[in-house]
Amino acid sequence: MAERFLRDILSRRDPHGYYVIPLKPEARETLSRMRLPRDAKIVDGVDVILVKLRSRGEALKLLRILNRKGLIHVEGDESEEPLDTPFEPY
Repeated sequence: MAERFLRDILSRRDPHGYYVIPLKPEARETLSRMRLPRDAKIVDGVDVILVKLRSRGEALKLLRILNRKGLIHVEGDESEEPLDTPFEPY
């Protein structure tokens, strides 16, 4: 399930051509310390933060980093564990 969710993030774009990564609100501090690409857009909400990126490669890098930290927002999931993904070292 979790692997499919992460693949789904990178398999579709929004109508404007951006990959959208949903993050937990705790990711605000982490995002403020990161160097994001110039075209990255951050939509700050109450329950979720959306990061929009044009580049699939940049989206994949960010997804890997934030997943390791357990900051990917999954609707209905309150666990602090990172999602299981095939591209993470075990």
